Amino acid sequence: MTSRPLTPERFPDMETVFGERGVARRCFCMYWRRPDQGHRDDRDNKDRFADLVSAGRTPGLVGYVAQNDVSEDPVGWVQVGPRTEFPTLDRSRLLRRLDDVDVWSINCFVVRGGHRKRGVGAGLLAAAIDFAKTQGATVIEAYPVDGPRSSSVDYFTGTLSMFDEHGFVELIRRNDTRPIVRLTV
Repeated sequence: MTSRPLTPERFPDMETVFGERGVARRCFCMYWRRPDQGHRDDRDNKDRFADLVSAGRTPGLVGYVAQNDVSEDPVGWVQVGPRTEFPTLDRSRLLRRLDDVDVWSINCFVVRGGHRKRGVGAGLLAAAIDFAKTQGATVIEAYPVDGPRSSSVDYFTGTLSMFDEHGFVELIRRNDTRPIVRLTV
C-alpha cells in the first residue's frame, strides 16, 4: 500500500473511498472540525471538505494499492493534523484535552468496502505517523476503540491494538471502551 497527501487533484480518490452512500459519505470527515455552533450554512460536508483541501493544508492521506503496472486503486483514508483543527474533541466528555501539550491528532479512518481486514488501517496509521513527523509533530494523540462494536462504521477512530503495535501509550479512559493514547516522536 502507498499513501499520499490529499490534494485537490486527489479529491476524486477520496470520494471513491467514501463511496456513494453511508456514514462516511455524509460526514466527510467534518464532524471533528465543527465550530462550536455547528456549520451555519446549507452546504454539505463534502463541499466544506473540498474547500479545506483547496485552502492548501493537507488534512490527511489517501491509501492506494496497485491495481496493475500502471494504475492504483484508492482504498483508504486517514485524517491527521494538529488537534487545534478539531474543536469537537474538546467539547467531548470522553476526548477533551488532557493537558497543554501541543499534539497532533489521528482521529478518523475510512477503509473502502471490499478492502477491510487486509491491513489497510494499519498501513494508513503508519503513514499518518510518518506524515505528522515530517510536519513537525512531536506528540501524536488518538482515540481508538477498545471493545466490540455493532458494525465496522463504529471503528472509524481505529482499534487500540493498531495503536499498541506502533508504540502508543494509553493515558486515560473516561469510559470502558474509549482510551486516549499518545506517541512521542
